[in-house]
Amino acid sequence: MDALDGELTEGSKLALELHLQMCAECLREWHALVAIETLLRTTPALAPAAGFTQRTLVRLPNRRYRIWALTAIYVVLLLCGFVPMVLGAWAMTRLLPILNQPALINGVMHSLTKFTQVIGAVLMALFNGLGEIVVQQPATLGWFLVIIGVISVWGGLLRELLSQPQRA
Repeated sequence: MDALDGELTEGSKLALELHLQMCAECLREWHALVAIETLLRTTPALAPAAGFTQRTLVRLPNRRYRIWALTAIYVVLLLCGFVPMVLGAWAMTRLLPILNQPALINGVMHSLTKFTQVIGAVLMALFNGLGEIVVQQPATLGWFLVIIGVISVWGGLLRELLSQPQRA
């Protein structure tokens, strides 16, 4: 590139000329580079279209608007987190005297106890029914285990196929 710009020293210039006389391929490359350099130097510079600068500046994002928009979003998000906390604290101050009454606490505990007893009875009936089905029809358990095995094998195969790279 220094040779194209005419910035070579006399020794380097002489070495380049000697090499170009001896190497035909480099001489072809040199002529191509000189032709391209000449073409680029003789081509007139293009002027931008009228109004290009104004259109470009209009398309740039408005920093002031962006800052206000982000500030508004952050304020809304802050209020979305702060307002429920304030309302929760206010509700606790209003409801705490009611929630501390022994009759209410005993009633809630009694309800929770009954609820856990009902859930336990439902689960016990479910497992008893499942046990009776397995005892009466053992093939049902076998088919169930076969289905689980097939699903596991196919799931593993699908996972392997999806993890391999795609071939074109």
